[in-house]
Amino acid sequence: MGLKEENTKIVLAVCGSVAAIEAPKIARELIRNGIDVECVMTKSARRIIHPYVLHWASGKRVITGLTGDVEHVKLCGINSKVNLLLICPATANTISKIAHGIDDTTVTTFASTALGSGIPVVIVPAMHESIYRNPFVSENIEKLKKNGIKFIEPRFEENKAKLADVDKVVKEVLMLLRRI
Repeated sequence: MGLKEENTKIVLAVCGSVAAIEAPKIARELIRNGIDVECVMTKSARRIIHPYVLHWASGKRVITGLTGDVEHVKLCGINSKVNLLLICPATANTISKIAHGIDDTTVTTFASTALGSGIPVVIVPAMHESIYRNPFVSENIEKLKKNGIKFIEPRFEENKAKLADVDKVVKEVLMLLRRI
């Protein structure tokens, strides 16, 4: 199931949902399929999993803040080598900020930079079902979809919009990368 193309690289951006515990598994599976994975975390995500776990999973230092190295521009700027930005899990807060051009976390800054550079963005939401069904959140999701952002839909169980299964996320990312 791996990619034939050499040097395929993505940024895995992790937000502060309890589903962040699945991010290391997703990183490892993408790497097993020939993808080079860089990881970015919000402050809220770091309250759920430690950056060391994603460092272990990706084999790379995790970006937890923006510095003078302008990591967001190096990885997702114009003429960068990143093929895709995967925001997984994505919270309602991050989705809404992206939809309104608000750029105040590591993940939203990476999203702003990727969108301005024409890099495809994939969002994998995870939150309580009542938040997901909030009409303003739904409107923001639709707005992002209309602007070319791909969503991998959640599983609805136990009154939650749970993160899509790891295998589904990996499969959809691989399919998208083959089309890019």
